[in-house]
Amino acid sequence: MKLAPTINLEQKQELIMTPKLQQAIELLQLSKLELNNRLEEELLENPVLELVEEEIEEVETADEDEFEDLNWEEYFVDSSSNYTTYNQDEDEYNYENFISASITLEEHLINQLQLLNLTDQEIQIGEYIIGSLNSDGFLDVSINELSKELEVEEEKVLILLNKIQQFDPLGVAARNLEDSLLIQVDNLLLGKKRKLIKMIINDYFELLSKNKVKKIAKELKITPQQSQKLVDFIKTLNPRPASQFERQGETKYIEPDLLVEKVNNNYVVTMNQSNAPRLRINSYYQKLLRKFKSDKEAKEYLKEKIDSALWLIKSIEQRRMTIYRIAQVIVELQREFLEKGLKHLKPMTMQDVADEIDMHESTVSRATTQKYIQTPHGLFELKFFFSSGVKAKGGRSLSSVSIKKIIEEIINNEDVTKPLSDQKIANKLGDLGTKVSRRTVAKYRNELGIKSSTKRKRYE
Repeated sequence: MKLAPTINLEQKQELIMTPKLQQAIELLQLSKLELNNRLEEELLENPVLELVEEEIEEVETADEDEFEDLNWEEYFVDSSSNYTTYNQDEDEYNYENFISASITLEEHLINQLQLLNLTDQEIQIGEYIIGSLNSDGFLDVSINELSKELEVEEEKVLILLNKIQQFDPLGVAARNLEDSLLIQVDNLLLGKKRKLIKMIINDYFELLSKNKVKKIAKELKITPQQSQKLVDFIKTLNPRPASQFERQGETKYIEPDLLVEKVNNNYVVTMNQSNAPRLRINSYYQKLLRKFKSDKEAKEYLKEKIDSALWLIKSIEQRRMTIYRIAQVIVELQREFLEKGLKHLKPMTMQDVADEIDMHESTVSRATTQKYIQTPHGLFELKFFFSSGVKAKGGRSLSSVSIKKIIEEIINNEDVTKPLSDQKIANKLGDLGTKVSRRTVAKYRNELGIKSSTKRKRYE
């Protein structure tokens, strides 16, 4: 059998991701901040686009016979929408007004260093040590390394390190967590209590981390109640000295994309359009088209830019409508949550919402990514409302979020001297009409950041 290359003509249908379609999908999944940044880039790249100002001047219209070959209806969209928008008044507070400047840990320590009566060399050593601290406020560089880098004796480095370790916050510049706790204990306590706590940190730190209060009491030859008080004191110490200080560049706030308010016993969704740029096609380019009517190359360039701007404006409007429609469905399906809180959140999937608005599930997924809604019970990402469910009494279903809330309440009300095991929590849920396995309870408890029963046990 002889093999040879051949050419065959075949007709078939397939979905092609055009550049315009890719742009629309990309815009849909952008957060509000990312969208604003993207629009700023488009404004720089496309001269046809411009921002809509508060006061819009009357646009000079052109004679129809001068643009016989252009259908201008294709290049403009109606600014009216069939959904409600919310615009922030100029006199209202801006989120940025609530952000105050905070000094860093490094600045705080250097300010204290400069209050000491030190030589220039000592200040240089101190500043180098402070600059070598990690994000938790610990020094993970050895004295020997610091000595070599500074070209000074190790003793001088150690003297300055001991001084810095007495600065506020206590425990800063320690070598590790245990060292930091010991520094804090030395500065806060005296007598027998200090001695016992230092023994726990030095010799029984692993037992402490596992909350083995009774075993610690046996090792120290004290009562479990006394051991519990010592452990409680250790838990009041600061494990991360740098935690109270602002890290540079980490000031963050979230501005909701949507708002939900109760009006006349109905929940109304509004789009938060504050600080959202509005775009239009610059009318000046009508005049340019008139001017370059005989210049085919210039005319084609302008038509291409206008077409690109029009598609961008339409994509933004479609993005807003998609997010709004999804939010409306979520609010309708989660009315009980809006009325009563987290315990009443219903199980809901993206497919449920997609079916309601006749869209694909992937569209719902993209539209709810990094989009936030302000509700009477707080600010939530839209994806928060999608959760699996568990069958309960009466044929109703509870979402995993609701079950977590119930588990949290059960643990908060337990007897701390006899904390409930995961199996007992599962039994209590069963008594409430929700059948959940012990393994599921353990999973939800871990997701809530709640320790196991052995680590929650206390000796009063």
